[in-house]
Amino acid sequence: MNTIHKEIIVTPNQMKILEQESDKSGVSYEKLMENAGMALAFELKRVINILCCDKKLSRKPEVIFLCGNGNNAGDCFVSAILLKEMRIDSKILLLNGEPKTELAYLNFKKLKGIPIIREESEMLNILKNSFADIKVDGVFGTGFHGELPDNIKRIFEACQGFKIAADVPSGGNCKTGAVSESMLKANITVTFGGRKFGTTQYPLKEFCGDIVSVDIGIPLEVYQMLDYPIKELDDHIAKQSIPKRKADSNKGDYGRLINVCGSESMPGAAIMSACAASRCGVGLLTVCTPKQYIPQFAAKLPEAVYLPLDTSANGTYTSGAYEKICQAAEKATCVLIGCGIGVSEDSRILVKKLLLNLNCPIILDADGINCITDCINIIRQTKSSITLTPHPAEMARLCGVTAAEIQSDRLEYSKCFAKNYHCTVILKGAGTIIASPERAYVCPTGNPGMSKGGSGDVLSGIIASFIAQNIPAYAGVYIHGKAGDNAAVKRSMQGMLPTDIIDELTGIFKEYEKE
Repeated sequence: MNTIHKEIIVTPNQMKILEQESDKSGVSYEKLMENAGMALAFELKRVINILCCDKKLSRKPEVIFLCGNGNNAGDCFVSAILLKEMRIDSKILLLNGEPKTELAYLNFKKLKGIPIIREESEMLNILKNSFADIKVDGVFGTGFHGELPDNIKRIFEACQGFKIAADVPSGGNCKTGAVSESMLKANITVTFGGRKFGTTQYPLKEFCGDIVSVDIGIPLEVYQMLDYPIKELDDHIAKQSIPKRKADSNKGDYGRLINVCGSESMPGAAIMSACAASRCGVGLLTVCTPKQYIPQFAAKLPEAVYLPLDTSANGTYTSGAYEKICQAAEKATCVLIGCGIGVSEDSRILVKKLLLNLNCPIILDADGINCITDCINIIRQTKSSITLTPHPAEMARLCGVTAAEIQSDRLEYSKCFAKNYHCTVILKGAGTIIASPERAYVCPTGNPGMSKGGSGDVLSGIIASFIAQNIPAYAGVYIHGKAGDNAAVKRSMQGMLPTDIIDELTGIFKEYEKE
């Protein structure tokens, strides 16, 4: 079998296409099921060996397969047959009757000498007395949406002990990450042919436990046919995105960033984003700031150049600041707009004029996004690339829906917006999505301790610094989350601050720079 990369993520529809094209290329549906069942059996054997060693059990655990009537059950039937050959006992519980798909039924008929339980009362009795045994959830597969039937809920509620989900926990929506009531919370999810997108999002991610992605023989060239590739970020991807510095390089080789952030009431947003940008290696950094804050800012970040701007009566930059910013940005390789600038008539005019006239990549965050919600089409009129970094509520304003609707289908909203407006969307939150018109990435790093005002400003500074250096934004998202995770270890999620994230950046870069 071919080796698949663990970062591959697929939607339910993409998984169907992969299976169809695999079948056309000569790796049949039957072979794919055989490979899935084999991978599941070997994972079960591994778990049983660990449990027997660690728990010092009085007997070897049995495997109780909870099976539906589709192909997900077929994977379990194959696994049960192989376990028998390994001298591992198992039982099949048919929660929805005999299989209805041809492939599953074919393997069902091969079950010889393996107990098959059909009555709910008997199933409940077995489960009541089987705490030490492993339960395998093979009831519903990737196409499930909605709520679990009552009979399935009753069975699931009776399950105790170690649980493994085959491909995805039943009751989870693999497209959106939504969950049904009374789902089993797996210790391990063995996912076949690529991690399902819904398992990267909450609340479904909480029900998956450790995710083991296994190859089922889909040819590599078939994966390359996907219309919208999705990958999960990891250290390798992030590290490879950051080029090594040449011995004869100078500050001009590492980009010029203009930081149009802050206001009289939110000066911290400017300094946090600027400090994060500076710490991420940008060569030249110009920080816009209300005049009165320059002494304090310079004391905090003496490495930056400061551009004093006039403010209006409400404390935001005047629209007249446009000329000074444009002059400073003539040689810029990126401009960050929005962190803490406030929303006023002046700031709206300023942001819109900058978007229409700047000639370099733009990062638009926070109030920068809020300043254009009445004229979103302006995004299409920028002269260079634009990256938006909204949280769900800001994304909702852009799309004209509620934040709950955004959260109900994060990938679809991100992808569609990126395609429609020819931009990159970084939809923040647990399982941050980085969507461009051509592909998407999902970030696994980060933690609830980062849910504090200022974390987004730090993220924007990191991303802007990277884009100024021609480093992709997705690397910045991953490193931001990783720095947050490191800060949580040292400071606790409760006690950590966004500025602690900045402090952790150097350790990550030091790790990446090792040969």
